[in-house]
Amino acid sequence: MIAFISDIHSNLPALTAVLKDIDSVGGIEKIYCLGDVVGYGPEPLECLDLVASRCKLILMGNHEHAVLYGAFGFHSAAKRAIDWTRESLQKVSPSARRNAVWQLMENLPVRHEINDVLLVHGSPRDPVMEYVLESDLWEGSDSGKMEGIFAGFKRLCFVGHTHRPGVFTADRCFLPASELPDGFDISDGRYLVNVGSVGQPRDHDPRACYALYSGDAVYWRRVAYDIDDTAARFKKVEPLDFRFAERLYRGE
Repeated sequence: MIAFISDIHSNLPALTAVLKDIDSVGGIEKIYCLGDVVGYGPEPLECLDLVASRCKLILMGNHEHAVLYGAFGFHSAAKRAIDWTRESLQKVSPSARRNAVWQLMENLPVRHEINDVLLVHGSPRDPVMEYVLESDLWEGSDSGKMEGIFAGFKRLCFVGHTHRPGVFTADRCFLPASELPDGFDISDGRYLVNVGSVGQPRDHDPRACYALYSGDAVYWRRVAYDIDDTAARFKKVEPLDFRFAERLYRGE
């Protein structure tokens, strides 16, 4: 069994709760992180340290990319969070630890393959930046987008980025994880699976989300955590927009 986590966004209480849940499940051989460990939240260093210590692999997310190379295309509040994250990580001491953190982020891969399974943060076409959204399936949307995305992987692709867990099928359907309480059989067919978000869920369920993969099926787990604790930590970092904490209560 493999666990996939993604989009932690510097939310240490949520990450800690998810890792505790993973430990309680048993039989999980590896944990893969699909990116966006940092951004939005108040504890980027602590989350990077913990993910690095527990995960077999960490992919480059758009927020790590923004910390390294600039937050282009981010709205103002998200950009302020990125700028604060960058400044915070530049102040880490001693210097050896600071260098290790920056080296970790600079060396994050943008994609990883496990046999016929592709792992990316965004999409097979643009592993870091492109969103795969339910709206891409609507009438009038770019008819070639989903075809191009499915052409970019062999059998399965696991992604994060949108913070909305579920399965995209090759015949242009989206099955939200909330409608798949017993998991989803992916042994026959080609699917793109969104594993959800640990630290910033946006499917109107405030609980942290991650996914388990057995080889034949994918299962999502929701984990309650102390959102009040995360909100209190936000208040200690003035540059962060408190709306990023408020929406945690609504799962938005």
